[in-house]
Amino acid sequence: MTRFLTSVSAIALTALPAFGQEAMDLDAITVFAGLEETTTLQTGVSVDVITEEDLEETGEVRVVDFLARQPGVTLRATGPVGAVTGLSLRGISQNNVAVRVDGIDVSDPSGTQVAFDFGSLLTSDISRIEILRGAQSAIYGSEALGGAINITTKRAARDGVSFDTLFEVGSFNTRRASVSALARGAGYETSVTLSYLATDGFSAGDTDAPDLGTVAPNDTNGEADGFEARRLSFSGRYDIGAATLEVSAFTETSEFDYDESSAGNVYDGTPDDVTERDQRGLRAALSFTTGAVDHTLAASAFVSDRVLSGTSVDTFSGVADGAYIGTPYPFEFQYTGRRTELSYQAGFDLNAGTRAVLGLQRTVERYEDDIAGASSFGPYGSAQEHETDVNSVFGELTYAPSGDIDLSLALRHDDHSEYGGYTTGRLSAVWRVQPDLILRANAATGYRAPSNYELFAAFAGNPDLEPETSKSFDLGIEKRWGEDAYLRATAFYIEAEDIIDYSFTTFAYTQRSGTATRKGLELAGGLTLGQGVRLDGSYTLTESDADVTLDSSSWTTTVPRHTLALSLSADLGQRAGVTVTGLYEADREGGLVDYGLINTTFTYDLTDEAQAYLRLENLLDEDYQTVPGYGQSGRAAYFGVRASF
Repeated sequence: MTRFLTSVSAIALTALPAFGQEAMDLDAITVFAGLEETTTLQTGVSVDVITEEDLEETGEVRVVDFLARQPGVTLRATGPVGAVTGLSLRGISQNNVAVRVDGIDVSDPSGTQVAFDFGSLLTSDISRIEILRGAQSAIYGSEALGGAINITTKRAARDGVSFDTLFEVGSFNTRRASVSALARGAGYETSVTLSYLATDGFSAGDTDAPDLGTVAPNDTNGEADGFEARRLSFSGRYDIGAATLEVSAFTETSEFDYDESSAGNVYDGTPDDVTERDQRGLRAALSFTTGAVDHTLAASAFVSDRVLSGTSVDTFSGVADGAYIGTPYPFEFQYTGRRTELSYQAGFDLNAGTRAVLGLQRTVERYEDDIAGASSFGPYGSAQEHETDVNSVFGELTYAPSGDIDLSLALRHDDHSEYGGYTTGRLSAVWRVQPDLILRANAATGYRAPSNYELFAAFAGNPDLEPETSKSFDLGIEKRWGEDAYLRATAFYIEAEDIIDYSFTTFAYTQRSGTATRKGLELAGGLTLGQGVRLDGSYTLTESDADVTLDSSSWTTTVPRHTLALSLSADLGQRAGVTVTGLYEADREGGLVDYGLINTTFTYDLTDEAQAYLRLENLLDEDYQTVPGYGQSGRAAYFGVRASF
């Protein structure tokens, strides 16, 4: 592993182009790469920051479509907007990626694995996204084995009262609208966003999928899978004397159609299968200082209610002439997940170059289901409720031995009510060799706790499960040439053990011995080609390997060996502009062929406050999949107007 990192880093160093060696003042962007805010100049963690302006430039509806062009990120969507969608970060699935929205843990405790579904996460109310790569369990606890994604909703960008509005129509009878009311003044800031999206969608089941005969012939895949969602989000920051109160909340209701699958084949066997989902989150944090100590008290809650209903086709009736003979039966599955968190942390300086942060946290997760249906064997049903809690103690020590070096050591111990304690750590270093040359290194351990379903499910649970564990390493170098060009290279290595797997032999969850590894190289760079013309791009090499036999674990999910993403933006006069993005994924396993996408967005400033845009997606009408059997959108067009006043 060390030889691999050293070799790749050497390649990256020799690949740096010979642009002029002028010094520059690197942008010190503030990020949450540790327990307290820091800057991109002072952390050894590999982190990318996406702004509201970045999202508006390309105009995508789903956040995950923008994320798919970031280094190390791979999209896995089971159909159109709204369909269940995940991502891989450095080849590690969303089961092992922590996701926070305004500090609220939004991973769903009601799932078989605790993970966040990116399918309905839209760009309408988002102002900022941070992508932290490598194990972050020392900061975030479980589900951060592969990294973390921090999302911030709309914030007021100017003093006084202002409004942001958007309206869009397009292919698949898509309608999207949002309005934000924002206010900022002395000692306060408030933002409220209401957004809506409805689309008829397209069939998630790919028409090229194998024919299942009378139950699921290919021509049944023409049934479109629609989606409708409403979301209300709120954030506020208020100075209360010597303290600051931060409050954030959201509520989202959605309904989307989905396609069934059987023996790995996807089809529209019955057109009435629907998921209704209701998600709510709330967080409040109070920050204040006493003497030399900065205190933060926080409490948060998250609730997810899902109802899956429709008609299943009983395939146990037999097979005739190569086709399944089935009888339709109705079903309704209800799932509820709840999470509450309480935390306290204190930060204080030990001396001029050393700072410590210590904290405590308690998390309670609850899983509930109520399943009812019927088959040729008669009616069936079950209901269960399970709860676990985790008590945590954590700390971070940052040390600056000189003006150009910053070191960070983070430790966390989580005590789980079912399996006991587990400790993780992270050591990061950054060396600003020159004002325009930075070296980074990061070593960390991570883990994923077994979900309540994996532990206690009536027929598949295993109460003896221990956490999945990992260790990760990365080395990076970043070079800049004024404000016109930059190049960043990062070599990474992740090794996971104690993998939790659902066994097709015992029909229960089990712990596998052996390891799964991900290693590779991330390259990112940008160059100003002329007045108003900018080219940015990234390339990711990911090698996946395992010496463990797995039946169904997410560690069996393959990612492209090669991923290339490009973005070209240009001004077309004083009021117009164009952005062209490209994504190419090659050397994919699991029956997925290579594919390339080109999207284009044209913008025109109607006034200083209003802008019209035309977005063309999949310009070449590429036929492709990101999950076997699930098709993606063909060529599509969307027109919209957005304004701020």
